[in-house]
Amino acid sequence: MTNAKELEFWASRYRESRTPWDKGAAHPELLARLDEGAKELAVPPKSGRALVPGCGRGWDALALAERGWEVFAVDMVEALKPQLQPAIEDVGGKFEVADALTLDEGPFDLIFDHTFFCAIPPERRHDWGRMVHRNLAAGGYLISLVFPFNRPEEEGGPPWKMASEDICKSLGDKDFDLLEDVKVRAPSSDRAWEERWVVLHKKLLSKALL
Repeated sequence: MTNAKELEFWASRYRESRTPWDKGAAHPELLARLDEGAKELAVPPKSGRALVPGCGRGWDALALAERGWEVFAVDMVEALKPQLQPAIEDVGGKFEVADALTLDEGPFDLIFDHTFFCAIPPERRHDWGRMVHRNLAAGGYLISLVFPFNRPEEEGGPPWKMASEDICKSLGDKDFDLLEDVKVRAPSSDRAWEERWVVLHKKLLSKALL
């Protein structure tokens, strides 16, 4: 569970408008792939339930909801609620103030992670893996905008350096197939480190991560 010190750290960043990860819109790679269609997004050619943990101001969540996904967006910063909750409810979604690492609201057909995994201290990534296992349906998809891919480890974080290998290690390789790991074609503006688009498919016979 996220402690009070961590919660205050993130809440203070929003109070003081020190949120450089927030570009004021959904990630351009997500928008491009949604506009190209479900085949390019590497998810089933139909809408379903989507979880967006650590959603911030909800730009990615809103983009998914506007294109037919039943979105459940979560962030632990209470101050985000007045603006985001009505906006996402207007497009059929839901927002909840909660610690996403403790969430148990599945099953979801899609989990979309963008600047959440990289914000978690590396020693707590196993909690993220357990959250995904609890909430993602067998046969579902995890999509991660991996960032910062090439940040030197000695610089620390957040954001902490991450790669698809870190995601797979947190999940347990045997339960997921890595479908895609590519450099984004439509990167965010003003980001110093590389972004990658990673898609994993949860096997139909996967077991819960203990």
